[in-house]
Amino acid sequence: MSFEQYLEHHGLKPVTVYQHRKYTSHFLGWLAEEGFNLEQVSYNEILDYAAYQKQENKGVGLVNRMLLAIRYYFSWLQKQGRVSSNPVAGIRLKGSTRTVPSGLLEKGELDALYESYQVKDERSQRNKVMLSLLIYQGLSTQDLHQLKEEHLKLKEGKVYIAANEHSNSRMLRLEAFQIMELYEYIHVTRSKILVNRMAGRSGRKPKTMKSAEQISQLFISMNGCENIKNSLYHLNQALRRLNVKYKNAVQLRQSVITEWLKEKDLRTVQYMAGHKYVSSTEWYQTSNLEDLKEALNKHHPLK
Repeated sequence: MSFEQYLEHHGLKPVTVYQHRKYTSHFLGWLAEEGFNLEQVSYNEILDYAAYQKQENKGVGLVNRMLLAIRYYFSWLQKQGRVSSNPVAGIRLKGSTRTVPSGLLEKGELDALYESYQVKDERSQRNKVMLSLLIYQGLSTQDLHQLKEEHLKLKEGKVYIAANEHSNSRMLRLEAFQIMELYEYIHVTRSKILVNRMAGRSGRKPKTMKSAEQISQLFISMNGCENIKNSLYHLNQALRRLNVKYKNAVQLRQSVITEWLKEKDLRTVQYMAGHKYVSSTEWYQTSNLEDLKEALNKHHPLK
């Protein structure tokens, strides 16, 4: 029985089946970007996903509908014998409560994570450049996907982050070491990846592949593909081996923004994070965390 058939079996209307498929597909895309397998998903990851949706200013009602779709999906997976439990069971947001960032990494831990990631080849060199942007500019995985070479202003020591449906554009300062790191990546590592992308791909006709000049995305996979989800997955796996507290890129961004707020004013951090609404930035203020934790315990007694 397919997932669609499972939903129909439960008496859901075609339009609801379509919506559940859409919400589930979005969730699976998020899992892939954050480097999780379905078997790894727990209660905490579901709360992280709900928090991510709230950060994007999704209403409580919409987030709950998305969680309902995911709950159905895991019930179906249980029927298939692919998972042993349903991590979405019992989770329903109430009122305007937002889940609290938990298990955040402090500045020293963020620095140590970057320093301990070893460069051994073109793949790891590319990954370390991406990691530096996640840690020192607080980029999201979507930001990494849409970065282009032209967005780098190395002479000025800055990087431009284009706007998207979730965030505003901003110009961020690069750390001194990142300037040389990015210069080497562009002129050496990325060039090698583009030159070598045909290796081992004899089954694919060269004429069906984009030329190097047609690929504008800054970060590309080792076979020259512009989709770097697999690259981010392997980076996440490596980082978890370096620090057992590390979860995913969302946690990195949450940690970075929280650290910024310890040193900078609210509006500055709002700009640096690309938040469209200041309320999204206020969520990270440590002065509100205890109140939010109490609200979380009240609305999520299973936590």
